[in-house]
Amino acid sequence: MKPQLKTLQVYSAGLSEEALKRKTGFTGSFSRLASNEHPFGPTPQVKAKLSAALDGFNYYPDPEATYLKSELSEFYGLPSEQILVGAGLDEVIMMISRAILEPYGEVITSESTFVQYATHALIENTTLTKIPLKEGKYDLVSMSQAISEKTNLIWICNPNNPTGTYVNETELRTFLNQVPESIPVVLDEAYFEFVDATDFPDSLQLLKAFPNIIVLRTFSKAYGLAAMRIGYALTSKAYVSEFNKVKLPFNVTTLSQLAASTALADQAYLQNYVRHNQSAREWLFAQPYSKHFYPSQTNFIFIKTNEPQALFDTLISHGVISRPMPNGVRVTIGTEQDNHKIDAALTEYFG
Repeated sequence: MKPQLKTLQVYSAGLSEEALKRKTGFTGSFSRLASNEHPFGPTPQVKAKLSAALDGFNYYPDPEATYLKSELSEFYGLPSEQILVGAGLDEVIMMISRAILEPYGEVITSESTFVQYATHALIENTTLTKIPLKEGKYDLVSMSQAISEKTNLIWICNPNNPTGTYVNETELRTFLNQVPESIPVVLDEAYFEFVDATDFPDSLQLLKAFPNIIVLRTFSKAYGLAAMRIGYALTSKAYVSEFNKVKLPFNVTTLSQLAASTALADQAYLQNYVRHNQSAREWLFAQPYSKHFYPSQTNFIFIKTNEPQALFDTLISHGVISRPMPNGVRVTIGTEQDNHKIDAALTEYFG
C-alpha cells in the first residue's frame, strides 16, 4: 500500500437519519441540510424521461457522452472537444489530479476548502501548500506569492465550499496574470448557478485569455441530480485530450447522461429554484444572528462559532441535520419549512 494512505481518513458523510434519531432521541422529521442538496429535486421531466428509458441496460453507456456534450457545447458556445464529463466532480477532480500531479511536485490551494483537492495531492505523493483564508475567502495574493518551480496545479473553489465566499473578476484576473502558463489553474464553480454578484468572474471569457484554466461545473447542486453523479470540466482541447487518457472507459451511466441533458434543457425550472434560493438567502441574512455568517453566494450558509458541536446539536434539536466544521457549521438553504427550522435554532443558539 502507498504509505501516504496512512495519513488519510475514509470520507464520512455523517450519521444517517435513523442513527441520529437513536443517538439524540429526536422523534420528529429531519430536514437533510448537511450536503447542499436541492431541496425540491430535479425537474419532473427527468423522472418522465428516465421512466421511458428503462431498456438497453445490457449495453455499456456511451463512453464519450456524445449527446450530453453536444448539448453542453450548444449551451456554452464551446466545441465538444473542450468538454470532459465525469461521474460527479469528485471523479473529474480525480482525473485531473491523476493526469497532472507528480511525486515531489506541489499543489497550491486554500485551507478550509473542498477536501478532495488535498486528498488527491496526498494520494499522488505531491507536496500540498494550503494558504489560510482571509476573512473567509481565498487569499489570491498570498497564493501567487507561494508559486514555485515545483508548482504543477492550483485549485480555486469559487464560490468556496464551505464558506460560500467568492473572489471577484478583478482579483482572479490579476492572479491569473501572475501564474505561469505551464501551471493549470482549476476554477471549481460547483455553485456557479446560485451566484448573483455582478462582479463574479466570467470564467468562459477568461478561458479564451488563459488556456491553462479548467472550469468545473456540476449537475449535483442547482440541477438536483446529486444521486446521478455527473459533473464536467470546460477547458482547452489539449487538456481534455490528456484527461481522457486517464478517464475510465464507461464512467457515466446512460441514465445519468439522459438525466443531465434533460435537466439542462429545463432552464425555467432551474431559474425558479435559483430565485427561491436567493430569496431565502436574503431572508436569513436579514436576521440579527446573520452577523455570525460569512457572506454567501451559494445555496448554503457558513455560521461561525467556537462551539460547532453545540450549534450542531441545537440544529438537531430543531430537526435540522447540518455539517459541523472546526470553526463553524455549514447548513443548506432549504424549503420555507426548513428555513424556519434554521431560524428557530439560530435564534435559540445566539439568543
